[in-house]
Amino acid sequence: MFKLIPSQDDEKLFFRMKEEACERYGAIGYTRMDFGKTGKEFWHTWVDIQERLNTVSFKEEIGIVIDSLREDGNTPPFASRNNLSAFCAMNPGKELNRRGNGYFIRTQNYSYYFRCLPSLGDYDIYCFVYDNRFLLSELAGKHEMPELCYSTMLDSGAVIMIKYGESGYYPCHYTTNDRQKNRETVDLINEEMEITKGQEQAMFAGSMFGWDIPIAKLWKYDKYGKLYINKGKV
Repeated sequence: MFKLIPSQDDEKLFFRMKEEACERYGAIGYTRMDFGKTGKEFWHTWVDIQERLNTVSFKEEIGIVIDSLREDGNTPPFASRNNLSAFCAMNPGKELNRRGNGYFIRTQNYSYYFRCLPSLGDYDIYCFVYDNRFLLSELAGKHEMPELCYSTMLDSGAVIMIKYGESGYYPCHYTTNDRQKNRETVDLINEEMEITKGQEQAMFAGSMFGWDIPIAKLWKYDKYGKLYINKGKV
């Protein structure tokens, strides 16, 4: 059984994000739910934000989460408008001005942020969903870049030092004639400095091609430093 928890997180998570923020926070999409004129119906529509994140496993999980809120327990909050009203009255969520109460559910892979305002004439519930691979890093402040990191040149394999915001790189005395040893040295130094593969790749791209381009953004990379390929709309 999934339980709605009053949220303390940033208000922006309960509304549709635009442009770069969608990728940074891992916004998948949102669903609108309404209990209809009788208060006991259940109409819902889904809107994609990043189609590439709307995977089969996500579709399966969101169905389980919503069904649980509609069916589990004696008075499931999403079973009717009256149930939702009673739940919100007894469990006040984050105040979202005149847009209702904010709650969330976090699973291993996804975070669901619910905006609840049970009233006839508008959607009773909005649910904005995020991929935890991106969201949790953002909430923890781990999408920031280090002041410097180390990497290797693609052609020569030489060790280089990169400073955030600066074009080009600095030669490094750690360089040897052994490409593999250079790579191992860079991995060791960056690890000791708690610099991730994604940070290294984003820093490398920024220093070579400019810091405002998409591939110079940390959230474009997975934990292994592999570039996410976005085949859907943002």
